[in-house]
Amino acid sequence: MIKLYKNSNDSNEFLDSLKKNPLLEGYDVNVNNANDFSVYLEESCNCKNCKSIHECKNSNVGHLYKFDEDQFIYEPCRFKKDQLAKLKEAQLIKTLFVSKKILEADLVNLDVNTPNRKKIYEYIAKFITGVRNNEFNKGLYIYGSFATGKTYILGCVANELARNNIESLVIYFPDLVVELKNALGTPRFEELFNYIKSVDVLLLDDFGSENMTNWLRDDVLGPVLNYRLMEEKPVFISSNIDPTTTDLLAHLSITKAKSDELKGMRIKSRLEGLVVPIELDNNRYKR
Repeated sequence: MIKLYKNSNDSNEFLDSLKKNPLLEGYDVNVNNANDFSVYLEESCNCKNCKSIHECKNSNVGHLYKFDEDQFIYEPCRFKKDQLAKLKEAQLIKTLFVSKKILEADLVNLDVNTPNRKKIYEYIAKFITGVRNNEFNKGLYIYGSFATGKTYILGCVANELARNNIESLVIYFPDLVVELKNALGTPRFEELFNYIKSVDVLLLDDFGSENMTNWLRDDVLGPVLNYRLMEEKPVFISSNIDPTTTDLLAHLSITKAKSDELKGMRIKSRLEGLVVPIELDNNRYKR
């Protein structure tokens, strides 16, 4: 920090030099605020040459001391603003039982070298445009074999939503089922159940790998999907089960009893109102 000299002549010279500085043109620089303006000049110089927040030399890291509306304030620099924006985006993405690496997924890095991958990319882009316009669009039911990048795609969706200030929840579905069972009869169950019903966008990873039961189908999955369908709250799903065959209905029906088949068909119908199925390549993992 530059301080005024005790010697009056030096002090006057210092004050005059500040007044002549082009960056302070139009400001009322005087003996009472000269020190503050000198700090502003010093920190402005630091910011001009800075390449990242980790290199910040200012007294308040990531901030610039500046004059605004008759007072000096600390204003976040461009790097600090970027850091805060990314933190806010991360806070909009809630995850349960999935790797935090999902926060690194980025739509710009998605492999689109096959027709279906390109179709998925284009659908997500269209979906995000709809979100910006407050339109309801169905989510995706992405299916295919293991290690094809289905979870990565869910991460891409979650991050694009966060950039548009939309909250999402990404859940590894088999572990969610276990958590709900263990929480039965406790406040935790109600909290979790209500959250998956009401979150802006719900993303279920590895649907179909769970042990489907009457309780899960009729008391959890059915009410959640029904609520989200009525309230137009999108769902995205990744699965190894092909919804265009009888496999999904068989999974949801549990048994071949007529009553179970009807209940399975009801769940399948709700899914069809919420998601569009697209198959992902099954040759190898790609982004």
